[in-house]
Amino acid sequence: MLNIRMGSDTGGKAAIERLLEAYGFTTKQALSEHLNVSKSTMANRVLRDSFPADWIIQCALETGVSLLWLATGQGSMKGGAEPEKSSHDENKQAIKPLSKLITPAIPKGTLENGQLSIDEEIFLDHSILPADYEESMFLETPTDCYLIDKSIKQVSNGFWLINIDGMIIVAKIMRIPGNKIVVNQDEASFECSTDDVEVIGRAVKVIKSI
Repeated sequence: MLNIRMGSDTGGKAAIERLLEAYGFTTKQALSEHLNVSKSTMANRVLRDSFPADWIIQCALETGVSLLWLATGQGSMKGGAEPEKSSHDENKQAIKPLSKLITPAIPKGTLENGQLSIDEEIFLDHSILPADYEESMFLETPTDCYLIDKSIKQVSNGFWLINIDGMIIVAKIMRIPGNKIVVNQDEASFECSTDDVEVIGRAVKVIKSI
């Protein structure tokens, strides 16, 4: 049985050095930015030798590095045979902060009077986002809110964010033969060619006001 010794007021400096090694960072500033903590918070942990249990758990989840090794320095860093260097380097490049996996931030846009403005971000639970959420946008209109997937450009039946003659609208579109579409917005509708509209993205989720 392993004899593990650690406490809230000891082992912090060594644990932070192991965090640097696990992430592949060379400076504590880079580690602070990845963990989304201030430099003063990092400095206080080092100065007081405070054990960073929360960072240890986050690092283990993000990197797959052995929790035992991160917490105590005992055992192997990878908990088994060391992978080849090239694989290790690839894994480091693929690391994403845990916050981005659980509550990713995506652009938040406002649509009013045919004008689209994007001036901030919104954090959403990952369970309501597409797997490839990097191309997603949260859109707020005077009446409803939409989750727009900008990676979808091939028009099919559904709700779409489109640009018509410089006016940006959310419209319900129905595709018909002859490379044409029927565009429905509020109580108005018209028929046109798919080439007459610029597709920005498809609404994959709608939040209705009541």
